Amino acid sequence: MQYVMLVRVDPNLPVPDGSDVEPWAEEGARTGMRVDGGPTAEPADARTVRVRDGRTLVSDGPFAEMQETVAGYDLLEGESLEQVADYATRHPVAAFGALEIREVWQDFVPDDPAAPAPEPAPSGQDFLFLHVPDPELIRTATREQGDPTDWVRDVEARRLTLGGHRLRDEPQASVVVRRRNGESLIAHGPFAELGEQIAGIDLVRVQDEAEAIALAEAHPTARIGAIEVRALRRD
Repeated sequence: MQYVMLVRVDPNLPVPDGSDVEPWAEEGARTGMRVDGGPTAEPADARTVRVRDGRTLVSDGPFAEMQETVAGYDLLEGESLEQVADYATRHPVAAFGALEIREVWQDFVPDDPAAPAPEPAPSGQDFLFLHVPDPELIRTATREQGDPTDWVRDVEARRLTLGGHRLRDEPQASVVVRRRNGESLIAHGPFAELGEQIAGIDLVRVQDEAEAIALAEAHPTARIGAIEVRALRRD
């Protein structure tokens, strides 16, 4: 099974000494549990994209104000949520932030065997899209607001996608991991501070932020919620 782990920290707090993530990442590479991942740019550099009544609204910063914001992501693979959560307890951020782990919704947009996705462009800037539907707008959504499959096929054909995942939010398919005073604290369910939950992620490789915003604007989520656009740091 695959899981997306969203790394959440308070950007106003200093990172404690001894927070090197490399030993944790090396363990994941050795065991095969960590497939991919990386940190994002600072929350102040985020852009949140919404489309309302045909108008595109781009605001600075994350989609919601909260104490612990997304500072990175990891794609993990394991036999169970419990196994992945145990691995997450050894991440340095568990001691001062939170790690939200969500099971990937398999085949939300199935692969097209007749037209396999081409390799992404070899160069460009990588961005993480955080999809945040609005529960009120979902209730009144119509087909005219778009099909995410069409968007996925388009970015595949244009060699802009690095992959995407829709995330389950059932309590049995998600946990939030913290470690305090040497004790692992694991709460079932998605991140509790939010009324609106992150429902999926997309990774794209484009030329610049303007192109990333244009891609987010074209996605149906922008019409029924918001897409937080975050540059990825590949250092």
